Amino acid sequence: MTIQNQFSSGLESGNFVVNSDPVHQAWCAIEQQRQVNPNAEPSLYNEIIQPENPIVIAFGTPPGSLHGQEGLVSSKDFAHFEFLCNKSNPVFSINEAAIKLFQSHYNDLLLLKNKLVENSKSKTPPLIIITGQFLGGSVATLFTLWLLEGLNLSKTKRPLCITFGSPLVGDEHLQKCVLEFSTWKSCFLHIVSDQDHTPKIFMSQNTTGASKPFGTFLLCSASGCACSEDPDFISEQFVTTNSPSAQTQDPNLGFSYGQILEDLKRKALCNIFKSIEGQSHPLQASIIAQLLAIGVVSQSQDTDNLVRKMKKHETKLLIQKKKNSDSDKKLNDMKIHMAYLEWYKKDAKRQNIGYYDLYRKMGHQSDIKVNEYKKKLMNYWEDSVTEVENKPQLEGAHFRVRWLYAGRNYRGMVEPLHIADYYKDGGKNYQTDAGKRPKHFTLLEEWLQEKQEQEKKKKQETQKQEEKPESGPSKSKRENVGSSLNDDSCFWARVEEALILLENGGLTTDDKRKLKEFEDYVWNALKNYAVSPEIFLKKSSFMKWWNEYNKGIVESSSLLLDFMKNGGPREYEAGKFT
Repeated sequence: MTIQNQFSSGLESGNFVVNSDPVHQAWCAIEQQRQVNPNAEPSLYNEIIQPENPIVIAFGTPPGSLHGQEGLVSSKDFAHFEFLCNKSNPVFSINEAAIKLFQSHYNDLLLLKNKLVENSKSKTPPLIIITGQFLGGSVATLFTLWLLEGLNLSKTKRPLCITFGSPLVGDEHLQKCVLEFSTWKSCFLHIVSDQDHTPKIFMSQNTTGASKPFGTFLLCSASGCACSEDPDFISEQFVTTNSPSAQTQDPNLGFSYGQILEDLKRKALCNIFKSIEGQSHPLQASIIAQLLAIGVVSQSQDTDNLVRKMKKHETKLLIQKKKNSDSDKKLNDMKIHMAYLEWYKKDAKRQNIGYYDLYRKMGHQSDIKVNEYKKKLMNYWEDSVTEVENKPQLEGAHFRVRWLYAGRNYRGMVEPLHIADYYKDGGKNYQTDAGKRPKHFTLLEEWLQEKQEQEKKKKQETQKQEEKPESGPSKSKRENVGSSLNDDSCFWARVEEALILLENGGLTTDDKRKLKEFEDYVWNALKNYAVSPEIFLKKSSFMKWWNEYNKGIVESSSLLLDFMKNGGPREYEAGKFT
């Protein structure tokens, strides 16, 4: 394999980006934005719409926008970006000049956002390119984040934000918030020349709260270019590279990236390949090539320190890839564990006892295996739910929608086993015993209820008035009840508590009231096909409760009594109970 084939993807990506249409469309839009109505009052942005082409929004930098506003301000003062916050980062800081420019044009930007969101709902939504140079690029970045909050990315194209020589927009807390959105961070491409000082004007190695980068950066120099997504490496390069002082550049015109892009398109990598001749280590050759391309080092410089940092970065990427691979393997293992529990459930039914009670007795080797799988599944889902909790609200919601029904099946299958362990160890009231119900079960249940309420509301809003609303359980639920799990994953805890009341003897008025409430709960669950017919198996805890309750405690007018006496369980399992 040749050295060229072993190059890191940074060089290849850089050359691909430089030759891509969106980058050149973005720069052309910036130049057009400067030329629109030159004698009129400068506008913040210009919208370019051409048939069969992307919509390009080019943000400019009105004169004096930066004057006296080179600091960072708290996001608490700007509610429009609260959706980015998460449990770990409840607040962040934003580039003061950019956010004030954004705020001063808020009404116009809101109209633009609503228009783009509406366009995204068409059958063939266009690509949206949002671009800007200097401070206009910072506003473009903020607007893109705000726009992403309103888009349904599962049904439309992701917008692409391309900035040129843009100052960084926020501190490390904003960086962390954005990086939590796995599908959002890829929407940002920042093009920076080593001769342009503007991306660094809000950076300071030794200043608390200094601006930090996110997204993909195309780092350019006279020697070539390379792409990087590693924020630590990008920050290091901003500090390492030299650029002209602020006084040598017009902040309203910015650095001329059009010429840089044209030069880079014509360049070949032959000079870089020549520069690394004699390097025997492929990774070292690759790293030096990237550093030469972005103008960080020359052949005469001592590159050991930078190469060492780059190697560390590459190692970090490899570790992350391994983690992702391990995560995929773990997910497959969880599917296998759930499949084993399904087999265990069927085998318990064959024994006429039900899997909850078979596990509670813990009398077979298979029960020990189930306990092992239960623990592994609980660890996996606890970690997953914790991860969702720590994500920004919108990203977490997206995660919940995808995993919600898998979480319901997990909770319906595994929580009864956890309940069995609790009562087997002498527990008295699982639902009210503080800390005994793991938090992730509660959250999975709450998230499911939220989703069901949203779906119910949406159905009611779209339902035609002349249509008769569907009442009771669906046909599908009736037909599949034989293989279903209990909707309420705490069903067996309620059964256990009802049994404890009967076993105590000497029923008080309050005890009888609680037993009647449990009877009503069961009856309502049956009417909605919300419990598995396995509760009627001869050796189940529910049938133990019923046999005791039926000894003179249940009222003669009880609907549940009539159901149990007249073949209700058989009709229910066949989906014919109404």
